[in-house]
Amino acid sequence: MRFSEIYGNDALKGRLARMVDENRLGHAILFVEQEGMGALAFAIALSQYLNCEHPSGGDSCGECSSCRRHAHLTYPDLHFSFPISASPKLSDSEKKAPISSYFLRDWTALVQENPYFDSHDLYSAIGIENKAGAITVNEAKEIANTLSLQPYESQYKIQVIWEPEKMTTEAANKLLKLLEEPPAGTLFILVTHKMEKMLTTVLSRCQIIRLQPVERGEMAAILEQKSGLSKEDAMTFATVAAGSVGRAFAAVANAEGGGQLEDMVIALLDSSLDRSLSGVLETAESLASLGKDRQKQWCVTAEGFIRKMFMCAKGLDNIAFASAQETDSIGRLIPRIKESFYDKAAAALDAALRLIDANVSAKLIFADLANRFYLYV
Repeated sequence: MRFSEIYGNDALKGRLARMVDENRLGHAILFVEQEGMGALAFAIALSQYLNCEHPSGGDSCGECSSCRRHAHLTYPDLHFSFPISASPKLSDSEKKAPISSYFLRDWTALVQENPYFDSHDLYSAIGIENKAGAITVNEAKEIANTLSLQPYESQYKIQVIWEPEKMTTEAANKLLKLLEEPPAGTLFILVTHKMEKMLTTVLSRCQIIRLQPVERGEMAAILEQKSGLSKEDAMTFATVAAGSVGRAFAAVANAEGGGQLEDMVIALLDSSLDRSLSGVLETAESLASLGKDRQKQWCVTAEGFIRKMFMCAKGLDNIAFASAQETDSIGRLIPRIKESFYDKAAAALDAALRLIDANVSAKLIFADLANRFYLYV
């Protein structure tokens, strides 16, 4: 991954290259982003630039042995850790103390296909859709063992930790000493989506770099080129993505695939309006059967769809940024929806998100939420 291959944040590309060239790179860097903005791509590109045999013009050459192996994620001094859990893909012995390296093949395939992926994509790839991933003390021990060895062939041994906010307290405490006084030639690169959930003791040991949202016009141009969208549709998806390349690609894929999550929102609304309690409860059961991360995605999707409905109900279609398919559904639904529904539904979805994070029973959460939709419409 070269810097030039990453979408957006061009100023940051030059900044990172200068930090390397001027030997101003700290031993622990924390990239802060909203999901899908490209921080993982930056982590890999930074490693590639550090180890490139012929860097030029603020970027790696892309052709030397080091660059080619970075492109395939096979460079021996580049290591990855990420949230995991026991998975059907593991052997019985591996399930007892799972670590990231057991899933390296799945991780590599996912990153090469789309470095802007989100948590759900990862959990699906490694077979833990219905579980919450974590970085445990077993992972911390593995990191410590790996970094205790000398680099195979380069000046740096690079440890990338994706979503360090999902470290257990025990794991974070075990890594504190390493973060403060790492072995010579060690570089930590952390990628977080929720910095507020990280331990302050970990944050204090990192050089913090924040990624900026990709500008809407640039995002639309990306979508036109990569997804073959019209200018109008590209601008719509670019607006909804709020600066996240990963979110934009996911929205396009979701629309092309029939929008499963949004379909469940519409199904719940239809059943509620038709006064079909059995239909409402059926949708609630389907939502409860999803993995925790997917349940949260559905709540966010529902909030977005309801916002579009509200804007259209107020005659503000031009800033609702609904797709043509959404417009058809919205036009059918809003004449039957009470005006008081929108605020009440948004509050119920926010409460559901908090309860999911608090590990309340999913069946209770979605039975209650579905019942509220039934009553509010």
